[in-house]
Amino acid sequence: MSPRRALPALLTIIALLAVATPARAGLLDGLGGLLGPPTSSGTDRAGGSDWTLGGRPCNLIPTPGLAEVPTAAPFAVGSCPGVRPGALVQTEGGSCTLNFMFTDPDGDRFMGTAGHCILATSPVGQQDNGEVTFAAGEGPEATDGEGNRIGEFVYAIQSDPKDFALIELDDDVEASPQVCGFGGPTGINDSQSGLEPTVLSNYGNPLGLGNGVTQKSFLALGMPDPDHVFATGLVLPGDSGGPVLDEEGRAVGVVVTTGLNLGDDSLLTGDGLDAGLVGITRLAPQLERAEDVLGTDFELVTAPRL
Repeated sequence: MSPRRALPALLTIIALLAVATPARAGLLDGLGGLLGPPTSSGTDRAGGSDWTLGGRPCNLIPTPGLAEVPTAAPFAVGSCPGVRPGALVQTEGGSCTLNFMFTDPDGDRFMGTAGHCILATSPVGQQDNGEVTFAAGEGPEATDGEGNRIGEFVYAIQSDPKDFALIELDDDVEASPQVCGFGGPTGINDSQSGLEPTVLSNYGNPLGLGNGVTQKSFLALGMPDPDHVFATGLVLPGDSGGPVLDEEGRAVGVVVTTGLNLGDDSLLTGDGLDAGLVGITRLAPQLERAEDVLGTDFELVTAPRL
């Protein structure tokens, strides 16, 4: 890398660390350790980590229990009403966030969320829970923020580097494909970029902390890996499964983990770009895997940006 490119890269990394450290030491630590300690680079699991993303120790974002939803987060239901990307979804495992809408060749509609929202067996998740499909009428029920049934799960995976699930919506459920707060998605971003700092957008449903943390931005130094992105930003319990968009409104992936990761190599080359506090599983490979397993094709339903 030339000296001309190296200096901006170094400044960007310094800025990333300056943002990540206060966020971790302040609001996140105030959650009583729910999100676990920061993790370091490398492939060994750090103390307290409960999952890996891309072979790196991370922590799954907790899924608050169902009993917490009505009193802790009435704002979340109202701030992103209905069934749409960014809206709250409740399962037998707790509360998460919907990401994107898809259709199959038969015209059936599906909404995505994180796989650990239905597969993890504790509020703070656990290591890989594999891959599951559910026959029609036999999948776990999904409900909206008010407890109304919206459909049932047909597929879920929680196996590094994938953490994704699909809910088939009931025919009578009204739903929108447009991401709350930001609009889109305008398509899918499956590109692999080098040192190209990118602002990403996310809408989630963290519980009990107010409207100000539902709509947020992350900073990715680059997106060199086809399966995941690490970015700097803030995620909280209930954000799991939420949609992540790039600056053009394209779907990048699904927010699933937290834990400071500085990459394995030089901060200016290679995996050094793969750094941040928020772990995002990329959408394209997970959707392709779901298509292979379920034996059908899925099409992302797009929407205008806001």
